[in-house]
Amino acid sequence: MYALDADQLMTSKTLRAYTSTMITYKKRKMSNVKEATLNLKLKDLFIRWLDVTKSFHKLNNQQQQVLSLLLYYHYQYKKEITNNKILWKVLFDYDTKIKIMEDELFGEKGMNSNSLHNILTMLRKKKIIIDGEISKMFIPDLTSNCKNFKIIFNFNIVDNE
Repeated sequence: MYALDADQLMTSKTLRAYTSTMITYKKRKMSNVKEATLNLKLKDLFIRWLDVTKSFHKLNNQQQQVLSLLLYYHYQYKKEITNNKILWKVLFDYDTKIKIMEDELFGEKGMNSNSLHNILTMLRKKKIIIDGEISKMFIPDLTSNCKNFKIIFNFNIVDNE
């Protein structure tokens, strides 16, 4: 069993400072399977989710950071708000935008409102935010207060060459 700390995994200085991750690789008896277990904080889960799915959304680091915070707040608000229209309205409300701009992910200075506005515009252009909602394709399916989340990729080899 091998354990690597977050500094060995992360390439971005911001994410390195932000993440306290431990990853463990296990050798399994079943062949053609590679498994890794990551222990991380809830907020870090959404960053990792976007890291793993980067080939699908192709966002730059700052767009990824903003989307991860939107996903985090969506998850938190969803626990309290059952009406979807109200949930999305609250998520894109001024107060949530302030929380995002002041998040430690963006350092001491935070992010200015123009930068956040530009990133939200890019997320709309890339069809990640559609009609005031984050596309369901980009939202991990987490139940309230879950303690485990699995992402499974099945690679079907169509040509043996």
